[in-house]
Amino acid sequence: MFETTYLGTTKLPSTTADEKRLAAYRMDVARVVRERDTTRPEYALAHPTLPLVTSLRAQLRTFASVRHVIVVGIGGSSLGLEALHTTLATDEHPKLTVLDMITPAALTAVSTALRGVKKVSQVAVCIISKSGTTTETLANASVILRLLEAQYGRDIHSRVIYIGNPGTPLAKVAKKQGSHYLPMPTMVGGRFSVTTEVALVPLVLLNHAVEAIVSGMVRSNDSVAEEAVAVRSVQLHAFLRSGYRHFNFFAFEARLYKLGCWYRQLFAESLGKATTRDGKPVKVGMLPTISTPVELHSVGQLYLAAFPGVLTEFVTVDDNGADYKIGPTSIAPHLKKFTLEEVSTALYGGVVSAYQAQGLPYRATVLSEDVPAALGYYLGAAMREVMYVAHLMNVDAFDQPNVELYKDKTRALLGL
Repeated sequence: MFETTYLGTTKLPSTTADEKRLAAYRMDVARVVRERDTTRPEYALAHPTLPLVTSLRAQLRTFASVRHVIVVGIGGSSLGLEALHTTLATDEHPKLTVLDMITPAALTAVSTALRGVKKVSQVAVCIISKSGTTTETLANASVILRLLEAQYGRDIHSRVIYIGNPGTPLAKVAKKQGSHYLPMPTMVGGRFSVTTEVALVPLVLLNHAVEAIVSGMVRSNDSVAEEAVAVRSVQLHAFLRSGYRHFNFFAFEARLYKLGCWYRQLFAESLGKATTRDGKPVKVGMLPTISTPVELHSVGQLYLAAFPGVLTEFVTVDDNGADYKIGPTSIAPHLKKFTLEEVSTALYGGVVSAYQAQGLPYRATVLSEDVPAALGYYLGAAMREVMYVAHLMNVDAFDQPNVELYKDKTRALLGL
């Protein structure tokens, strides 16, 4: 599925105490998954199943001819979906447009693009908000629905799917407008919702291999995968205890950039807390960032100069996809015998070798074999990892008090 290795010359403190501290929580999470305990937020790991996918396909059968999917949502309501779609999408898949930020230009662009789509049956709109009160989502949804209603009439509302907690204001709106409403598990927070209807519904509409993705998520719960995650978690916590303050997600292919965005949110919102569960100040933490090969010509200089406190994860895909031979050329005759994939592989090897030569710590993750399943496996493992690290840090992985602060201030400024 995927393989991760830690390398580098960094000497880390003993992880024995952390392994003992984590043992009881590991058993607790295993129980939540085994019993499918919907009262615990860790239930996110247990929610995706193949019968669930079958049920969603049956509920969405009237959307079989969709060619353009619009998702209105922000943060956890869209990033997991985008991570999967941008990695897996081909020209054969329906087009995806995500409206997250308040950007009038984006609304104008999607409205213009849809003028060439004459049949309302080729359009699907997913409006996603766990609480049903997210300001950005409500504003964007209100405008795009008005624009689409002007083009398609009231029929557009039969092509709208609202997704969120049961009983939110959006559920009432859906019923009034004749739209669809699909609930997500109440205890699952936004950044963990990639395993729920939040991502699975749009993925079905986009005609992705959802069964394979879910199979990978399920497999991430087996004993071998869980043990590997536990090892990763205590090692990551050891880096934290050693003074590392920067986690660099290095997406070695452009299509993995959104996966980095998803991981950044998961990491930052789960571990970036001001106080512990005991109310004491948090003294350790890491700032997650995203790099691509472009950064080899910018901040790569800083990293390879052994800037202190940086841990890098290289993430790449090995799926034998499309490739091009460079061939004879007066511009680069020394490269004519290579393909682009061979050059990319050499660049990856060169960067990793440079990190080794400098003694810089990193971990390398390769998504291989069945890539949809590997991605599902990676997502499940990453969620479990931040749960485990949060436990070791004694912080709540599932709250986000400072995010709620900006939302409260925004509503106050709007007089709401």
